[in-house]
Amino acid sequence: MVQQKPKPSVGQAENDAPSLEELRAQRRERVETNRRVEDLKLRLLRMTEQHMDQAVRLIRRWLRAED
Repeated sequence: MVQQKPKPSVGQAENDAPSLEELRAQRRERVETNRRVEDLKLRLLRMTEQHMDQAVRLIRRWLRAED
């Protein structure tokens, strides 16, 4: 995932430091992005577990069929 560089805006101080409101907006964006990443990781984990369970059941069925 590529991070976007903050865009300069009119509200920045002379020393090019972002304003408090801009910092808050950036933090909200980071928090939202982190939440979305964690949600995706959880979904991936659940999918992996589900497919692993299916694979184990299939292998057990094959082993029982060979007996």
